[in-house]
Amino acid sequence: MAWAAIGLAVVVVIADIAFSNLQAIYNSEKDFVVGTLFSLAGFCFGKALNRTQEQRALELITTAPTPKVAAALREEMEVRLHSEGVFAQLSVLERNVDAAVNRLSEYYDSQARELQFYRHAPLLRVALDDLDKAAANVVLLRRTLGASTMGPEYVMSPAMRLTLIRIRRDLREAIGRRDQAYEWFAERLSPDTAEDVWDVFAVMTADILKADRSLEALLGEHISFPIEEYLHTINGYLLAACSRAKEFEAVLAEREVGKPTIFDVMVSDLTLAGEAVTQLEHH
Repeated sequence: MAWAAIGLAVVVVIADIAFSNLQAIYNSEKDFVVGTLFSLAGFCFGKALNRTQEQRALELITTAPTPKVAAALREEMEVRLHSEGVFAQLSVLERNVDAAVNRLSEYYDSQARELQFYRHAPLLRVALDDLDKAAANVVLLRRTLGASTMGPEYVMSPAMRLTLIRIRRDLREAIGRRDQAYEWFAERLSPDTAEDVWDVFAVMTADILKADRSLEALLGEHISFPIEEYLHTINGYLLAACSRAKEFEAVLAEREVGKPTIFDVMVSDLTLAGEAVTQLEHH
């Protein structure tokens, strides 16, 4: 509308200011004058029409785009993202995050047998949790951009998630009681004279921590492996931990060393967690 008004205003101003001259020019060069005025008016009205079409297009896009318009916009966005290398960088980001998770998990597993690792494990677990969330954010970003994910995705039912959260609570309680039991034994068993005892305790500890790490990964925002495999792995670690606990008790009996009640509570927590995981496996 603005261009139409400008065109009309130009014609009116010229006619008002140079009416007599225009009359003379018109009388001598009618075709030139009329053609010029039509060209100027056509240019202005054309601009006005284009502006109106552009405004309608913007309103259509921002308010209620049709399926064809939405598809065209998405196609245009994908072409632009591809041309700017966004999807390639996203793939690199995903590989880097996965590599960081794997390397930090390997370090976690290697340190799990250290008897005093529990003093530093919480911070490492937080770092692993942050990386798990970063990996889930990458997957969500891929889905938002319409890009295919690099691997299959697995979905857990809300009921199973609630059960696993309860299992994690029991497992975390067992880890806390393991730490208390270690403090109790450390005051009564010399590291030099009871190396075989501590070896069994260290293996038990590693099994417990690995079970906890696997369970934490399963409860993450993105599940990258079949749930059944996670459950089988967790259950294997818990069964091994309970077996190592019995071996530890046997070694203590040979050396005529007592044990605190907290140790028995730890074994009970591990047993309950293992039984709950077994029930989930069979469902």
